[in-house]
Amino acid sequence: MLDKLNQIRPMLPSPKQLPFAKNLPLPKGMMPLSNFPLANKLPLSKNKNQQTQYRFEWVDDLKQLREVQQFRAAQFSDQFGISFEQEIDQDIYDFGCEHAVLREKWSGEIVAYTRLKLFQGYEVGHSYSAQEFNVIPHLAHCSNIVEVGRTCVHPRFRSGKALSMLWLNLAPKVLWSMRAKYLMGCVSIRLEGNLARAYHTHQLLQNLSPEQSIDIQALNAFTPQVPSFSLPHEERMPKLFDVYLNMQAKLSKQAFYDEDFNCLDYFVYLEMNEAAKSFVMNKMIQR
Repeated sequence: MLDKLNQIRPMLPSPKQLPFAKNLPLPKGMMPLSNFPLANKLPLSKNKNQQTQYRFEWVDDLKQLREVQQFRAAQFSDQFGISFEQEIDQDIYDFGCEHAVLREKWSGEIVAYTRLKLFQGYEVGHSYSAQEFNVIPHLAHCSNIVEVGRTCVHPRFRSGKALSMLWLNLAPKVLWSMRAKYLMGCVSIRLEGNLARAYHTHQLLQNLSPEQSIDIQALNAFTPQVPSFSLPHEERMPKLFDVYLNMQAKLSKQAFYDEDFNCLDYFVYLEMNEAAKSFVMNKMIQR
């Protein structure tokens, strides 16, 4: 067999002998790629590299749930300066939610996480958000409301790419399986060692336009005190707040004081139609 292969190999053309593809005639009816100018502008290689860096999955057993609870505890300990019993962050909502995980493909390490829960009408009274904000008067008439919560990202991956990939992979579940019409949840800012930034963020939220804010009252409203001094970077809003606003989400002007995490929570509300419009427009601008 090897002798026959050795006899055939010299008869095969080398790569240098093969004609270039651009010189080959196109099949009848096929138009050249040059007729589609947008095709040359699509960032295919960039997107492929970003996608292959990560692996997305849904948690489907208790072992994986324990892993994400440990991941959450580690991130929240770092972010809010608090400790967890047995280094696990868990609550009564965990067993009723869908848990989404983004991993680094090569190491298998979790880099980003969030959880989802679908509510209908008055069911929002049993949501995590309802424990902090008076949501029923505003949302009890709505259907297909998906609450997003416990979102966290590993410090080495907080440039925004990992969070974007997580949201991108959530889209099929949120839009087609859950048929979400609205998203809601809370976005937080720590207080310990971060009083200046918490104050300036709160002030920036007071100046949001009616299109950017939602008038939902906090059950334990809190107003940060004016700091004695602040540095320039402390006068900017945290990145995640900007991400939500860029998605056309609405934020509450009132903050809820979370004693367990020693942080301020703001309510986030997003109509999926507006989010879809924003996504399409951003893609068109990028092209």
